[in-house]
Formats: sequence, C-alpha cells, structure tokens
Amino acid sequence: MTTRRGTSRWARLSALALAGAALLALGFAGSVQAEDGARASIIGGRSSTIEEFPSLAYIEARVGKGAFACTGTVISPRIVLTAAHCVEDLERGGFTPSANYLVATGIAAPRKAQAGNIFHVAETHVFPDFDPGGLRGDAGILVLARPSPAPPLALAGAADAPLYESGTPVQLAGWGLTDENAAEPPASLRSTSMVVQEPDFCKRKTHPYYSFYSPAAQMCTLDKPGDSGGCFGDSGGPLWTGTPDAPIQLGVVSWGGDRCGADHLPSVFADVARYRDFILAPNPTWAPTRAGKVTVEGSARSGHVLACRVPGYKPQPGTAVAYRWKALPPRNVLADGRTYKLRRADRGHRVACFVTASNDGGPVLVGVASRLVR
Repeated sequence: MTTRRGTSRWARLSALALAGAALLALGFAGSVQAEDGARASIIGGRSSTIEEFPSLAYIEARVGKGAFACTGTVISPRIVLTAAHCVEDLERGGFTPSANYLVATGIAAPRKAQAGNIFHVAETHVFPDFDPGGLRGDAGILVLARPSPAPPLALAGAADAPLYESGTPVQLAGWGLTDENAAEPPASLRSTSMVVQEPDFCKRKTHPYYSFYSPAAQMCTLDKPGDSGGCFGDSGGPLWTGTPDAPIQLGVVSWGGDRCGADHLPSVFADVARYRDFILAPNPTWAPTRAGKVTVEGSARSGHVLACRVPGYKPQPGTAVAYRWKALPPRNVLADGRTYKLRRADRGHRVACFVTASNDGGPVLVGVASRLVR
C-alpha cells in the first residue's frame, strides 16, 4: 500500500498496489515457496491475538517464482473480503488463479497454521467498478473451497453513516511489515488505532502523490500520535470500529504513503458501505475479468492495417467485447473494430487500441496497446 515517486503514473500506481500486497519469503505451511525480495504488519502498533480479531484471514498466493501476502476478512463462511489488487494481477493482467491461493483463519501466527486452519480458494472476483489505474473500488473477494468457522464480521451500510464522520476511532489489524525496510514479516498478528478524517482533508492531503481520491468510494484515516499505520502485507485488511462484541467493518485497506506509517500521510481505504449490498447479494453479477494482454499487430505505416488482439482471452457467455482506436494524445476516437487502416494524418502520432468488456455487472477496461505511426 505504497507508491514510488519519480515514475510514470501507471508504473507508480502499479507499484503502489503490488507493494501493498507485499512479497514473502516463507512457504505457507510448506505449500508456497517464494523468492527472496521485499516481503510482507502494522508500523508501530501492538502485538494482538486472533481472539481480538477472530474474523481476520491471512492470504498468500503464488505469482511466478515468488509469492505475495495480503490480509482479508471473513464476511460469511465461504467469503473473504480483501483488496481488488490482491486478486487482480496488475502487472500481468487478469486474475491471479484461484488455485494459487491459500487462506488461513483462526490463527495469529501463519507459520503455525495447521491443516484445519488452511483453506483453498475456489473463485476470485473484483467489484465491477474497480479502476486499476486509480485504485478506486479496490475491493474483491475470495470464495473458499470449504466453509471457515471464523465468525463473519459485519459490514457497514447506509444506516452507519455517522461512523464515517471525522474523529471516529478505528482499529486496523494485519500481517504487514513492522518497518518499511524490514526483511522479515512479524511472527504474529499486529494492530493499531487510527482516526477517521474529513473527505476534504483526505483529498487535499493525498493530492500531491495521488490525484484520484474519491470521497464517494474511499475514506481515509490518520495514525494516532506516534509512528503507526499500515504497511506492505496489510492490504485488503479491515478497518473497523465498534466494540469487541459488536465490531463493524468500515473500510478495506488499499494504499498509503511512501513510508507506511512513518510519513504521517493518510491511509486510504475502499468504503465498505458502497459495496455492502453487492457483497451480500445471494447471486451477484460480476463484471468481466481482465484476463489477457492487449497487443497491436501489423506495420505502423500510413496505408497499412493494424489489428488489435487479446491472445488467450475467452470472455464468458453474456460478455460483449469492444475495440476502439484512439489517437494519443489527445485520445480522439478514430474508429471502432478489431482493425484500423492508418491514414496520412496519423503520422507522428501514437495510435492506441482500447479493449473493453461488459456484462450486466458493468464494464471493465481489459487493456490498452499502442503503436507509433511512421
């Protein structure tokens, strides 16, 4: 849940999300091997027990030769709520395969998880309006292969608007790094206290390094005095308030400042109330997946034809796929369709193919590819 300044917007936001997921160098109950590198708790904060946060879920998944970790929340026996960027592979496109995941519930120390605590994942989904370019709508779910006995955490709804007011004390828990430069994750669960901030404050304070903050879809908090806050590996975890006997989840950890809690910048969360009805619907219609990488083929010269393709992409029944060609900049629409014949006026410009897929669950941008016309 961090960004890296000095790179392009897309690279910066991709790094923000992927770093938020945190790479690991531990095998999950001997099942997932990871390469060395930056690894996946709370900066500052305190050591916590699973009895304090019984609905928490530890998530780990293989990606290539490595692995990443996130935090999630059990919201029904087979559903774990987490961040969309913990589900969708922003670097490669498409979803991380469900078979690559393992989830642990009912335990504070993942390394000590036993077979009864470990769950395979049958399905993964992100919400229809997830914007991977701006990380808005950063919420997704994992459908477990069998029910977890962990108690479901209640989700905030429209009637809980007062809980989102500035000054509300909240709690954050997870398994992320305890220091931005730490080489190893903590051995056990940690938590910290934070305070909800006004939407205008959130937008103003995040604007210098993130211009996409949306009060309609996001919320933010500041740490209480001292260096505490979320870090790599806390992504997808719950921001909650209420009492131990009646906790309620307000947000899903999405991202924060460059130095985790040490920089005193706001931590940003997907607003759970915005997704509650959709999450709890018995048969929600999921938006199409971004399961492919867009390519543009052909000679990029005037008079020649470019073809837009998404190799290996197989949209589900009921999904409409659209191809639109635009000039960059300023994104003027040139034509619709899989192919485009280049014109003299295109010389010196970059021509891009935008591929979108849509169904009753909403539209998604599958991807973009471009060529410079000579």
